Amino acid sequence: MSGLRYATRHKSPLAALVTGFLLVLGTPLAAAGQPPPGVEPLVAPIGMARAQPANAPSRVQLAIDQLNPRVVRADSGNVTVSGKLTNVGDRRLEDVEIRLQRGDVLTDEAKLRAALTQPPAAEKVPSPFVEVAKSLDQGASANFTVTVPLDALKLDQPGVYPVLINVNGRPDFGGQERLAGLNVLLPVLSTPSRTIQPPASPSKITVLWPLVDDRPRTVKSTSDGRLVLGDDDLATSLQIGGRLYGMLNAVEGAVRQDSALASSICFAVDGDLLTTVQGMANGYEVQSSNGQNLPGKGQGFAQRWLTLLKSLTDDQCVIALPYADADLSALSRATEVDLAKTAVSQSFTAVSDILKPAKPLQNVVWPIDGVLDPRTLSDITESSPTTVLSNPDRLAGVTGSAPFTVGQSNRAVPIDQLTSSALTGSAAAPGPVSVQNGLAALVFRATQSGQSVLVAPPRRWTAPASELLEYLRSIGRMFAENLADPRPLQDLTSSSANGTASGLNYTEQDVAAEIPAVMTAEIAQTNAVLRDLRGAMEPDRTRPINPDDLLKPIRIGLLRASSSAWRSNVDGGMGAAAVARTELDTMRMQVTVNPPGPPISLASSDSPIPIRVGNNLAVAVKVRLVVSQTAGLRPGATIERTIPAGQAFTDFVPAELQRAGRFTVDVWVTTPGGTALGTVYRFELSSTSYGTITVAVTSVAGGMLMLLAGRRVYRRIKQKNQTEQESTPA
Repeated sequence: MSGLRYATRHKSPLAALVTGFLLVLGTPLAAAGQPPPGVEPLVAPIGMARAQPANAPSRVQLAIDQLNPRVVRADSGNVTVSGKLTNVGDRRLEDVEIRLQRGDVLTDEAKLRAALTQPPAAEKVPSPFVEVAKSLDQGASANFTVTVPLDALKLDQPGVYPVLINVNGRPDFGGQERLAGLNVLLPVLSTPSRTIQPPASPSKITVLWPLVDDRPRTVKSTSDGRLVLGDDDLATSLQIGGRLYGMLNAVEGAVRQDSALASSICFAVDGDLLTTVQGMANGYEVQSSNGQNLPGKGQGFAQRWLTLLKSLTDDQCVIALPYADADLSALSRATEVDLAKTAVSQSFTAVSDILKPAKPLQNVVWPIDGVLDPRTLSDITESSPTTVLSNPDRLAGVTGSAPFTVGQSNRAVPIDQLTSSALTGSAAAPGPVSVQNGLAALVFRATQSGQSVLVAPPRRWTAPASELLEYLRSIGRMFAENLADPRPLQDLTSSSANGTASGLNYTEQDVAAEIPAVMTAEIAQTNAVLRDLRGAMEPDRTRPINPDDLLKPIRIGLLRASSSAWRSNVDGGMGAAAVARTELDTMRMQVTVNPPGPPISLASSDSPIPIRVGNNLAVAVKVRLVVSQTAGLRPGATIERTIPAGQAFTDFVPAELQRAGRFTVDVWVTTPGGTALGTVYRFELSSTSYGTITVAVTSVAGGMLMLLAGRRVYRRIKQKNQTEQESTPA
């Protein structure tokens, strides 16, 4: 791993310490030589300056190329660190020098946990300063090597030590100060006077090996079944030097002749990643900024990566992560239980099909961060007892030892939080996880008898491939020296429970970490329409197509929108949800409504309105024909019809005319549940016929007119008779 570079900068003339943890481990760097073929080291920051004044200039960049040894043994002799210093400040530096110094051995777990979040002081035993450069002009660099005998550091007992790489110097116009510093946790297995003896009951180590993409990539499929990806970054990850390539390359290099190490590793694979890589291997396209799809460049990379994965997982432990690493608790808490279940079942199916003959362990769930709320566990388990790989801090009412029975039939296998937190990093070691921290924590665990250590690295592990290789080789060496034993995950998930837990805790912090509510609301709204549309679909007798298969891409799109990858990227998650919604809208538009021909002229007041409905889907759809109410026309009862796949027919909607003339009427179709299908179509109707109300009104008016006319005639006759009587002589 020579050539691996890590950098930190110091930003204050007040000599504040730059802290961090190396991302390096395993066999001594000097002995390791160049990285194995196909492994390219990753340039990554390992530390961050403590809070500095906003206007404080950066002065020195400290890049470490070698740390030798990674794990100290009695025969190690010296500790050697080499690298480069670069003046990145605004003035020349004088009398630049470097030394190593260590702090007290971390004797208990509490101190080691504290050291992972806030590096302890390392002032107890300093070595002499070694000159790097008399002066260092702006922009200039100087290589350094500092070698310190173990005796000088007084590493007098096995354990884990904080070691500070301390750079001092004098800036122009200033006094002597610490220019940069880097804290390294250095595990010591033996010294000339003391050696850790193999414990009577060695710790048993199980390592999860996560294979998850940085984020979901698939946008849609073309008409001929080719995948369309939103970008081609996955191709970079799958090729030599890429992150996902490195994850497999490290395992291949470490387990080739180490069956004990192989038995301790279990691949945790995302079914969406496998589906996407398989699609890439068959040829795929990538969206461009101008809207045109371009051929993807990673077909060959995908084929080689998938072939390597199949060879590594043959007769090897595999578990399926939730599809697209969906945020199960967020979905369940948003009442999208069907999606949470689908995320578990669909990933299991995809992993089983693509990695055949490898078979993932059934009913084993590793949720994001090892955290699951009780309702979600109930939702996804149904009648099948499930084992949750859990954060031990979220297990309530624990008695006995792991594995634990949770509730009536479920189980929990706790993740080792010390080693996993070390690999994840902290505010003091931002960015890529520190593999060296993980090794130091694992060595600490090896000194404790009878521990069961389930190592759960971050989902999207970013450590360089060469570092991962050395990490695994170091674990293999611990097995060979009887400091620890391998334990297959199957043993943990299938062995009898040794304790119980009353349930799972789900804290406010866990709720806050979920994908945001605005995203789950969008997902829920789309899924509600999807469920209603599915309820209106029926298999067509002439086409062997299952409606669930037709809607599956949309459902999968919603799982991609619920990925934990979007927890810190709301825009990305909303974009993924919009893709699924657009695909659903396109499907709804396949049911159409339009008039059967020329403008419609109704012959009578109760003439039905002819409407032509078409179904361009591959399944039958049950619809309702809806006519809007308008002045002069009253629609009749809503009609429900089943339209066969790929067919169109004319139906007649009852309506009653209330006057003669021309009418404008809106007509549309919906599912029985009310989801609109197609678009609203505006009809123009005309009629010279009177409606029943008009006829009734006219009839009543005519009758009244006749009565009035009769009354007038009667009064005139009566008046005439009276006049004649008065004029006749008595």
